[in-house]
Amino acid sequence: MDDGDLSFTAPTTNHVEPLIYPAQSEHTHTFIFLHGRGDTAQNFAPRFLLSEHSSGRPLQDLLPGVKFIFPTAKRRRMAANNRCTISQWFDIVSLTDSAKREEVQVEGLRESSAMIYQIIMRETASIPCGNIVLGGLSQGCATALYALLTFYDATLGDSAVRPAIGAVVGMSGWLPFRKQIDEIMSGAEGSDQGEDPYNRGKEGLDSGTTTSTETQAVNFLRENVDLPALTASQPTAALRTPVFLGHGTADLTVDVTLGEGAASTLESLGMDVRWVPYKDFYHWYKEPEEIDDVVAFLQEKVDLKVSWTA
Repeated sequence: MDDGDLSFTAPTTNHVEPLIYPAQSEHTHTFIFLHGRGDTAQNFAPRFLLSEHSSGRPLQDLLPGVKFIFPTAKRRRMAANNRCTISQWFDIVSLTDSAKREEVQVEGLRESSAMIYQIIMRETASIPCGNIVLGGLSQGCATALYALLTFYDATLGDSAVRPAIGAVVGMSGWLPFRKQIDEIMSGAEGSDQGEDPYNRGKEGLDSGTTTSTETQAVNFLRENVDLPALTASQPTAALRTPVFLGHGTADLTVDVTLGEGAASTLESLGMDVRWVPYKDFYHWYKEPEEIDDVVAFLQEKVDLKVSWTA
């Protein structure tokens, strides 16, 4: 298999075309943002673009060089709640226990990640991969993190010295399969293999001395969605991608401990993570504080240009 082969493509059926807002000036960056579970791009995007910054300028006007892309999640039948169908990036049985029956998450993560890969690769035709930002709210955050960790394409250049993309921004979310990553990183990955619902164990992982534990963790996630394992000669550029994670401490939908746990696990992989809790805030992104923090983060990490005046 060619290094650049992603091994699968997102199905076109039942996927709404992404909602695209072109840059208002010279296109320098692209921001791909994933809405939360049960939402759509058509509903979420206008509100997000008008998000309040402390300067008084809405987000879209503040970032005129940014092209915003808002995909819409495929409608999927839920394993819980009488099997009703809603817009979701992947199915999940419980938001309070995101590890419960994790096997139902795999199909959606596979398809949604593939769609994100395609958007990223299309954008690299016009801007450097380092100028692409992937973000998400709630389940969109979880999907963005999973897609980042499993993304690899050798055609984008020397991944030994650059991140896979410019940055990831996550709001009020979590990291799917975090327990398994933590077990691999702690050396306890074989403790529950007898109950592994995917019947994978360590098959396909290069567990020899030339493959780092971090790569083994990434390979678990990749093989989980039917992507080939990386070898020691294929650096995990995803782990050099900086990540912002914000979360309200009073979030009753996705507990703040899930966001904090995601930040801790990513840091254990050696990643550059900025974790920001927002005191007494609920399940959303906080305006203007979180918007201020995201803009400052992107100014630092991807050299994002900000227009402070009309």
